[in-house]
Order: sequence, then structure tokens, then C-alpha cells
Amino acid sequence: MTQITPEVEKVPVFALHGGTAIYLFMRITTGEKEVSKIRTDVFFRLKEGEFITYADGKDKKVQFSLQKILRELPSEAKFTKEDLHENFERIYREVSLIFGK
Repeated sequence: MTQITPEVEKVPVFALHGGTAIYLFMRITTGEKEVSKIRTDVFFRLKEGEFITYADGKDKKVQFSLQKILRELPSEAKFTKEDLHENFERIYREVSLIFGK
């Protein structure tokens, strides 16, 4: 795991309270909050299995080990017309039981 040194920037925050169509009195609260600014180039350079975690004001780049995935085409299933018809009838009976017909 590598530590990313985040830059902290202050972002203005606005909140509006009250105010309706009849009463136009509205309270506006302004302030600033500190937000961790992670450079976008860090995200664009992430590799497969890498993630950025953010907790307690700290950023970390975490890399999970990749597992070898066996990729192959599925074998062709051979069904007879009787098998398909029996399967259809079984599904039809189960659905009829569920919906009470």
C-alpha cells in the first residue's frame, strides 16, 4: 500500500434556511470546509485491481492481487425436444401453483 499525499483545499459551503412563497425571509449560512484534493492523474494511472481508499482524512492506494481466471467457451448443451417440452411443462405447473390458476 502506498500513501498518497493529498492536498487540502477549502471549499465554500452555502446553506439556505426558511423562506416560502409568502414569507421571503431567508437565512443564508456560509462557511468553508476542508476537502482532500486528490490529483486526477492518480486516478487515471490506476491499474487493474487498484483502488483509492479515503478514511479519517487519509488517502491510500490499495492494490488487490489479481486471480488467474480461466476463460473458455461453454460446452454446447444437447437437449432433445422431449427434454425441452418436459422442462416447459414443469415450469408451467410451478407458475400455475404460484399464481393459483
